Amino acid sequence: MTRTEDPAFLGFAIKQVAMAAGMTSEHAEYIAEAIVFAHFQGKLNQGLGVYEAIDIALLNDVLDVTAVPQCIDEGPAFAVFDGKCSSGYYTLNLMANKAIEKARNMGIAIVFGGNHNDAGSFGRYVYRAYEAGLVGMASNNTVPLAAPYGGRVNVLSCPPFDSIIPSKEQPPIWASLMFAEWYDAHTSEAVLTNKPLGGKWLIDPETGALSDNVAEYARPIEGYGRVWDSSAAGQLASPRTFALNLWNEALTALVNPLGIPSHQLPSIQDFEQGRGRPSVGGSYFIAIDPSVFGPFGEFLRKTDDFVATVKSTPPRPGHSVRMPGEPGFNRLRAEHTHIEVLEHHWQPFFDTIAGRYNLTEQTLRESFTHRPGTGTTHHEK
Repeated sequence: MTRTEDPAFLGFAIKQVAMAAGMTSEHAEYIAEAIVFAHFQGKLNQGLGVYEAIDIALLNDVLDVTAVPQCIDEGPAFAVFDGKCSSGYYTLNLMANKAIEKARNMGIAIVFGGNHNDAGSFGRYVYRAYEAGLVGMASNNTVPLAAPYGGRVNVLSCPPFDSIIPSKEQPPIWASLMFAEWYDAHTSEAVLTNKPLGGKWLIDPETGALSDNVAEYARPIEGYGRVWDSSAAGQLASPRTFALNLWNEALTALVNPLGIPSHQLPSIQDFEQGRGRPSVGGSYFIAIDPSVFGPFGEFLRKTDDFVATVKSTPPRPGHSVRMPGEPGFNRLRAEHTHIEVLEHHWQPFFDTIAGRYNLTEQTLRESFTHRPGTGTTHHEK
């Protein structure tokens, strides 16, 4: 079940909780922006519930709220950021800034990141490139959540992947997906809604048999509504997904000088039992400035023509043709005044997490609605 909420209030509440945990206003704003952005995209499992990963990292003392990610190496078209055990939200924003800056000079740039924690959905980061008129591509690896194709033990990640290509009149070419079939949020959602997964993506640890019934393998974590563990391994649906997962792992952790492969990262159970370390082994952000390679207007014309051709393809009965990410893009452009939030993400955030800092939904709503000197509802940045 979902609830309809004001995105400005949600962003305000997230920021206040993050600052109460000791983060700077800048750091907290990066977190709030990325989480609310995911709700606009319609990626509810990458919305408010992902703050639980921040909370778990804090409780395990692997997230340093005072750290500032640092660029430790760079050349004309590359850079490397040490996250200093900060959040991925902080690190990826600084990486995006650097990649965009270098791409404007060189046409293309790649920035690697390491030693940082979860970064949530990557949509907000590549959208920064879109806003600058650049192509963006970014990802990180994760704790082990998937088995190799044909295997039965988790050694691969379930990486978020976003890439975006600018357009002018048409929606951008935007890929916002994952290189595996399911992750922890799908476990909790399936159990709490009493539904099977979308396919037989669970691998029984004893028999190797496949299943879509996550309830018999689920391991809830007290106080949380999104981050649940599972005793089953994750099935990759096809060799194609396997290949993409491996390619992404190579870029996040093998080519990356600070990268740590997923099989060496702690599991969800490790975090639950206090044996965690930064949950991300490595990340990358690629930026491309098309104007360096030819007239920017012509690039936009070609993109618009291509997208329009794809969208005008005659649909099959009962279907329509649209670009991936188009509904979320339209919501972002329209600046909707409401978003949907999963109920089982809402209460753990306000009761378990905000409660650690003596903050409640009521007090946060009151301070949001009645800001001193204004009397109006707004989102203070």
